[in-house]
Amino acid sequence: MIAPPNVLRAARELLGLKQVEAAQAAGISRRTIQRLETGELDRTRASILLQTCYEDHGIMFVRPASGLGWGLIDNSQASKAGQHELTKSSM
Repeated sequence: MIAPPNVLRAARELLGLKQVEAAQAAGISRRTIQRLETGELDRTRASILLQTCYEDHGIMFVRPASGLGWGLIDNSQASKAGQHELTKSSM
């Protein structure tokens, strides 16, 4: 299940990333991230790339269950080290 726009944005913010940094790491454009996060763009492939990138860097997406909304768990090294360096080469 693909996370909705507000959850994708929250995941990026948990990692402490700017849109340009997340775009570089996911291999998509900054403008695509802007449009995904505002719901202006419904690009399944781009959403999957972005969500997978965040998962690869320690974000766990908790899918809705029992009428509850989405959740996020931050297991990233960035949160543990107080850093936010994330590059495509580190994937």
